[in-house]
Amino acid sequence: MASGDSLIAFFAWDGSAPVTNGATFGTIIGTSTNNEVFAVANFDQTTSEYLDFTGIMPQHYTGGGVTCTVVFAHANNSSGPTWQMAFRRINDDAEDLDTTAHTYAFNSVAAGVPSVIGEVGYDNVTFTDGVDMDSVVAGELFSLRVGRVGGTGGSGDSRLLAIHIKET
Repeated sequence: MASGDSLIAFFAWDGSAPVTNGATFGTIIGTSTNNEVFAVANFDQTTSEYLDFTGIMPQHYTGGGVTCTVVFAHANNSSGPTWQMAFRRINDDAEDLDTTAHTYAFNSVAAGVPSVIGEVGYDNVTFTDGVDMDSVVAGELFSLRVGRVGGTGGSGDSRLLAIHIKET
């Protein structure tokens, strides 16, 4: 596996919102004839909100760390939101999902903002291998928590379309 190769992609509809401070689901309606519909997760401008994605780290991951690209649209074009992400390793015979309270160690990026409202932006959050990504290894189940830091990025919601995880 080479640096920059795709590992996994998540789309807004793949996520689940935490019980409290969860992002809400919606759509962006295109203007083509037969209008296309893009599923999004809406993150509030004032409250930190989150969305969780569950996956299995592909077997071809070689352990060199990952780069997570957040693909989003933003409600204004004056300043971008701050996105944060954290991994939770769910390893064999060690993680009780019913009772274990996990503390997320977030990495973040102050995102750029597209020049026109409604355009899509791509920004990266990087993780080194090991503790920085909760020691997730190839073949293991993991959760990726994605959040927008409340009070960042001017006015309006940020709309998450996708997360693309690549080998670093």
